[in-house]
Amino acid sequence: MYKYRTMLRQDLQNAVKDPMLLLITLGPLMLTLIVRYGFPPLSEWLASVSSFHLLAYSDFITVFLMLLVPQLAGIAAGLLILDERDERLIGIYAVTPLMRNGYLAYRLILPTLISLVMSVLFLVFSGVSQPQQENIAVLLLLVLETPVLAMLLATFAANKVEGLALSKIIGLTLLGAVFAYFVPEPWQLLAGVFPTYWPAKLYLEGVAADRSFYRIAFFFIIGLLFHILLMQQMFRRFWKRIE
Repeated sequence: MYKYRTMLRQDLQNAVKDPMLLLITLGPLMLTLIVRYGFPPLSEWLASVSSFHLLAYSDFITVFLMLLVPQLAGIAAGLLILDERDERLIGIYAVTPLMRNGYLAYRLILPTLISLVMSVLFLVFSGVSQPQQENIAVLLLLVLETPVLAMLLATFAANKVEGLALSKIIGLTLLGAVFAYFVPEPWQLLAGVFPTYWPAKLYLEGVAADRSFYRIAFFFIIGLLFHILLMQQMFRRFWKRIE
């Protein structure tokens, strides 16, 4: 733990002035507050002018917005890694007691823990999600989104500029939630190539009127294995790229 203390102290000092670190912490918190206090009056206003009840789609709102929390943390973590790779700091960390694996573990674990806290806050306090036991499994898949997206940026972007461009394309992965909610089976399974599909689908299976334990277990296990496989492949590519 001592070997991480210097990096943690440095991150805390930079947290106020570094927009990427602010994005990890303040972005999800602001999202939760906006949804909790902004959506009910917005829904009432829309209902009064157009008879459209926004909160009637609370399940879709939940699965779509809950995916933004780990996405913000993952993108910020990936850009930090790219920034430090551009400045050749990873090579410096490699010859310290931290070593390369310790550096990468720190850069992924801290945003993942923040993502976990913020995801819990969103599911509990946003006011649009439904409390259910399945949310524990949903949270596990959600927090895995953070290291997956961080490594996606760090692996496939050559530098921070490319990383910023790729981060915009990553927003397309939110189509996983759109497919899970609007597209009927089995066609929605085509969105399984997006890691975001699996936590969204798992949540929707939990709130379904005819929910099935076996279907919930199936989507959780497949989603978990898919996230682990993605991380394994990207770790391998990342180390090859910086060698």
